[in-house]
Amino acid sequence: MAKMYYDKDADLGVLKGTKVAIIGYGSQGHAQAQNLRDSGVDVIVAELTGTPNYKIAVDHGFKPVSASEAAKKADMIQILAQDNLQAQLYKTEIKDNLKKGKTLVFSHGFNIHYGQILPPDDVDVIMVAPKGPGHLVRREFERGAGVPSLIAVFQDYSKKAKKKALAMRKALVPPALGC
Repeated sequence: MAKMYYDKDADLGVLKGTKVAIIGYGSQGHAQAQNLRDSGVDVIVAELTGTPNYKIAVDHGFKPVSASEAAKKADMIQILAQDNLQAQLYKTEIKDNLKKGKTLVFSHGFNIHYGQILPPDDVDVIMVAPKGPGHLVRREFERGAGVPSLIAVFQDYSKKAKKKALAMRKALVPPALGC
């Protein structure tokens, strides 16, 4: 059953002291990384050196690193690369850096739902999915608005996964608006 959540349901403080890795600086990656940063979240970006998105990330004030390095340094790892690349990226760059207590985040459930990515039991796995293309997500944030979003919890190791998902959602909309 669907449930509506509002600003009062989410606590941005849940993310205090948490480093979030954004893996992929494409449509959703660029928007979510900037919105999270502008909401006070500590963000690290992973993008392939030499790609146009790497240059865009640098132009936006980030210092992109490899997916492996970002996953190693982060507490929450949000995979925003294309769905068809996520499973391989997970196996080669993220899996060995996904230590006990970390959180794996998606904005689309394909790879989890269809078993392409099989996370270990000792991590949280959540989805925070803005319902619009990244450029719209960013543009609405910049104008003081937001887009509707879905959250889901696939695995709740910490017993705080829902709170983390709600906090991530709240960080994607302007601070004055909330969720």
